[in-house]
Order: sequence, then structure tokens, then C-alpha cells
Amino acid sequence: MKDSTIEDLLKENKELLKQQMLLNDLTEEDIQEIFSLAENNSPLFYDKFQIFFPHFIPAVLELNPGLIYSELYFCALMKLDFDTKKIAQCTNTSIRAVESRKYRIRKKLNIPSEININSFILKI
Repeated sequence: MKDSTIEDLLKENKELLKQQMLLNDLTEEDIQEIFSLAENNSPLFYDKFQIFFPHFIPAVLELNPGLIYSELYFCALMKLDFDTKKIAQCTNTSIRAVESRKYRIRKKLNIPSEININSFILKI
């Protein structure tokens, strides 16, 4: 029962991400580029992300204008539906450090604990 709901959530997340990328008129090359920049921890990632998702960062800052750059960077990675392990690899940090950062972001954005933070971020 629990496995099927997790699977359903993962499918829903992927669908939301696809829909948003289509809404933003992103080509397959754009999508590959943004993923590649994120995976390689490129300094260009954040700027490119803002070009591809122009409404995302302002929407997150509307929820909490006090978020700092590194927290917005993590939100951008979550927007790409990267899981904790993938974010840790991309940012050269430990899984525990990523979990702590996600927890702090969850608190700052007032996301209830029963709501998946990645699902919440994807819907922004």
C-alpha cells in the first residue's frame, strides 16, 4: 500500500515537471543543459535556471523573502525533482547536510510535515 502511494507520487512529480517544462517552452536540449549544469555543480546553473523558470524564484521569495542564495539554490535543485542523494552529489555535501537544509527550508516556507517538500516545490 505505502509503496504504491510513493510510486504514484513519483509519477505525479515527473508529470508536473514535464508539464512545467512544456509551459516554459523548454526544448530537449534546454532540459539536458539545465540538468547537466546542475549535476556538474556549475556556477552557471542558477542563472540558467532563472532564465528557464523565470517565475519560480520570485514565487519562492514571496513565500519567504528571507531565504538566502544557498537555500534558493537547493529549491532550484528540488524543482528539477532531484532527490536528497542526487542533491548531495550535485553540491558535494553529505546526505545528512542536505536533509538538514531541506528541513530548514521546509520550516521557512511553512510546509507541513505531512506534505512532501519536493512535491510542494514542484507545484510552485
